[in-house]
Amino acid sequence: MAKRKRQHRKYTRIGHRIAELGRQVDLAKAFGLSQQTVSKKLRGEAAILLSDLERVAKKFNLPMTWFFEGYKAKDLPSDKVA
Repeated sequence: MAKRKRQHRKYTRIGHRIAELGRQVDLAKAFGLSQQTVSKKLRGEAAILLSDLERVAKKFNLPMTWFFEGYKAKDLPSDKVA
């Protein structure tokens, strides 16, 4: 049986926002990661770290708030354990 990949729904939304910036190969350079790893982050299969967002924001000259536009506070990713 194939292993099902776990998606991080809240990260997927941020991933879609990042994908608006361009092609995965260019985003991989901005992240400083492989294209495969960036693809996983954009699809929500790997967590998007604050350091990832900082690198991309700097590369594309964006404020950090850009990634979260349209979010309600309850929808933001959290590291809190329930």
